[in-house]
Amino acid sequence: MALLGNGGILELSREWPDPMALAETAVIHSTTPSRISLGNTDYWTGDRIILNFPGGSPFSTGSASGAGVYFGSIYVLSQARQHVTGPNANYYQVDNSVNFYDTGTITNETDGYINIDQLGRIRLFNSELAAYNLDTSNEVLLSPFANGNFVVARYSSDPSYLAAVASAAQSIEGLALPNESQLLEDVIAVPAAITAISEDPDSRGWLIQAELTEWALDVDASNLDMTAIGETFGENVKAVVRGAGSLQFLLDNTLKDGDETSTTLLRLVLITERVAKASARFYLYKDRTPATPQIGNTAYYGCDLLLTNSRINVRADELIAGSTDFVVSGEINLRFT
Repeated sequence: MALLGNGGILELSREWPDPMALAETAVIHSTTPSRISLGNTDYWTGDRIILNFPGGSPFSTGSASGAGVYFGSIYVLSQARQHVTGPNANYYQVDNSVNFYDTGTITNETDGYINIDQLGRIRLFNSELAAYNLDTSNEVLLSPFANGNFVVARYSSDPSYLAAVASAAQSIEGLALPNESQLLEDVIAVPAAITAISEDPDSRGWLIQAELTEWALDVDASNLDMTAIGETFGENVKAVVRGAGSLQFLLDNTLKDGDETSTTLLRLVLITERVAKASARFYLYKDRTPATPQIGNTAYYGCDLLLTNSRINVRADELIAGSTDFVVSGEINLRFT
């Protein structure tokens, strides 16, 4: 049986990349500005991440490693020396009550939005837009402090998730990591609270992905042509395919809270060998309150999908439109809320 739709909204909850365990050498201070060698291409520019440094975050204004005491120091100047703004400035403070060795605010945890360069090195920014545009006025800079081993993961505000990331960072603090960068699961057991959030689409969050012009979803897997699917995803995927379909959408590159640019659909196709799966909602209607009775205010088909092909139309005399084919892995469910 084929399910057909005309118009509607597509929401996706993209699978999160795995948390990483990084050694101190992953922080590169030989570049300007400093960068972190992440070593995981499943993270994308614009992703919000959290970094936990058990020994103190080099993104904070201070560090357990100390502070600078002279002009031109690579370290953050202590409060007793922040009045020194030039090489000939008075070295001494008039007020002797200011702590000479004050190191500022020390934190273990830093979050922000990343920009990834062609070598897989990341820089941190205060907003997603700043990360895309490399807006240096909104960059969170690394200080050249000793930081030890640390953990990098996708961000969640859930308290149990944050506590689990901190616990994982403390667990690897004293370890001799085999590599500069590796999956956290390669060195310790990933805390259950991290897995619970990262594997749950509702906990990860849903983003409006595209305004659909039409879509088709075939739920009869026995009639599907598996040739292209096997070549793209491997023979083992055929066993879990429950359907296939296609969708047409308008490409809207404006960015606002609660939305994600439609180009993410195209990017998902480029990573079919890696994290290509996303949980999807095909809405029949959303947040409706009509006079006639109905089951719930929202109805949608929910499934996990893998994109197999994508096309975009950028002809000048028409709206920018795109289309993509997909296969469905796992069950297809009709849900009402």
